[in-house]
Order: sequence, then C-alpha cells, then structure tokens
Amino acid sequence: MIREHQFNSRWWQGPIGIVYDPAFFALDHMTRQSLLKPYEWVEFHAPLEDAPALQDLNNANFFQVDTQLHFLLNLFKVNSSTSTDKLEYHCADQNPFEIKAEELAIFKHERFRHIPDCTTSLTSERYALWANELAKNQPQSCMQVFLNGKLQGWFLARKDENKPLNLTLAMLSRDAEISGMLLYQKACLVYAQQGHRLGGASFSVTNTAVHNIYSALGARFTAPSGNWLWLAQDKGRFSND
Repeated sequence: MIREHQFNSRWWQGPIGIVYDPAFFALDHMTRQSLLKPYEWVEFHAPLEDAPALQDLNNANFFQVDTQLHFLLNLFKVNSSTSTDKLEYHCADQNPFEIKAEELAIFKHERFRHIPDCTTSLTSERYALWANELAKNQPQSCMQVFLNGKLQGWFLARKDENKPLNLTLAMLSRDAEISGMLLYQKACLVYAQQGHRLGGASFSVTNTAVHNIYSALGARFTAPSGNWLWLAQDKGRFSND
C-alpha cells in the first residue's frame, strides 16, 4: 500500500514514501504506523471526489498541502504573436543542456514548502534534477527558450503513448526578461509544430499566474485532485533528538 518514491528519496537523500492504495487509510492504527515507519515523509495523491474521508486522513496524521487543477489544451488553437516570433528555442535532442538549480527563478507555489527544512534552494534542486532527467529521457520535447541570444527559461514535456502530451514543467530563469505567458505560449506553438494536437498537465491551485496563463490559452479544466502529506517526528531532519 506504500512504496518508496525513488525520485523523492534521491532528491531528499532519505527514504520517502508514497501511498498508492487508498485502502491504507482503512487499516488499523498499528498497521498504518508499521507501514509508515521506514519513511521520513509520505505523500498521497487522489482525485478530490474519490479521496478517503477527512476523518480517515486525519486519523492517519495526513494533512492536505495542495489542490492540483488539471486541464486539457488544444495546442493547434494557440496563436503566435510578434512577441513569440522574437523568441528562439533549442530542443535537447539537437542541443543537449543541463540545468543548474541556481539558474532557476524561485518557486513560490510549491507543496514542498510545508516540509520542515525544505528551503527554496532544496526545491530548486528538486526541479533541476527532475528537469535534467526529462531532458535526457525525452529530449525532443524539452527545450530552452532564448530572447536575443539570452536564456529565458525552459519548458519540458513528456509523451506517454496514447495520451495527450504532458506539459510537465515550465521554469523561467532567474534573470528572465520575458513573462511566463510568453514562455508557455512559445512552447505550445513549438509542440503544435511538432504535431502534438492535445496537451495537458496540472498545477497548484495557489498558482494564480499559471491559472490565468492556461485560461488565456484556452485550456479546459477537469476534475481537481488533492495532495496530502505525513511527516515522521522521530527520524531524519524532523527528529527532536
């Protein structure tokens, strides 16, 4: 019912878990605790309409840290502009790149801020690690965006068979001169040129800027999901020892 989240464990440099079966929350207290014991923190994700009862989540000491808004977007309907025409891009299959955490603009809307000792630097390290893995594994859909030869940001997407293009990760550089809107718009235009008709992803409900961007681009929103977190109190960075 719980497995190790390999990526988060590698980032955090400690054992991190994820609940993959909501039946976990119907277990007795001792059984739940034995399954949670190996981990420093554990996440659970579920559509809000299918989530366990709030009382069951509370009894297991899970608290909600975010709500994710999901959407679908017809990439063929995203329009170019004189501003997007000025932007250049390079995909990683033709121009490989590696992102450093210190290059990234600070992430302000991030569920990991609720984890004790998770600094903005650590969050940036997570996104750099994730982005570099995406660029390595699916380089044709991961790009750098430039204005007048100066790097502005990155957009990284993932193609899963028989699914819309997953618009996974967009990041402005710390010294970006363009808006987030232009970065997203340019990336959508590139993906449409590559032949992708439909894209989709999710983002935090707290990120109003991204909500407005995708609304302006014509996104259709679907059922939201929730993110819950459990924190160990007796090991790792949360220990009171």
